[in-house]
Amino acid sequence: MLRIFPALLFSRVWVKSMRADFKNCTVSVKPSILNRNLQRTIFGGTIFSAFDPWFPLMFWQVFAHRGQKLEAWLKSAEIDYKKPAASRLTIHFTITDADLAEAEASLAAEGRFQKWMTAEAINTAGEVCAEARLLVYIRNYKGHSANF
Repeated sequence: MLRIFPALLFSRVWVKSMRADFKNCTVSVKPSILNRNLQRTIFGGTIFSAFDPWFPLMFWQVFAHRGQKLEAWLKSAEIDYKKPAASRLTIHFTITDADLAEAEASLAAEGRFQKWMTAEAINTAGEVCAEARLLVYIRNYKGHSANF
């Protein structure tokens, strides 16, 4: 379903694979007329959007499959653009068993968990074009207030 989500589709961000246990995800960003800047490289905002949703989504899915309701989002992000991205980019996202154990313990003790995760956008030549630090925030589900 995420492949046809308009914000990702029009940016040419494509989910290449997602493991059934949601601990690994691979995303690609294909250069196109929809995401190229004046230098004919991929917009930084497109690269940033390719990093954005995956870690929170992965944590949310892992715990949802365990029967635990959570709210998850990306609380903060830092991106370091290393070189212009003129070719397809690939980004691998991984959550380890240690990450999950840490999250589980924090959720049980405090009802929330946050952790900085990292990922790299790699071009077809194997060069790192961007590195991101992503602060994932999850908490036990509290429902939504009728008063916005």
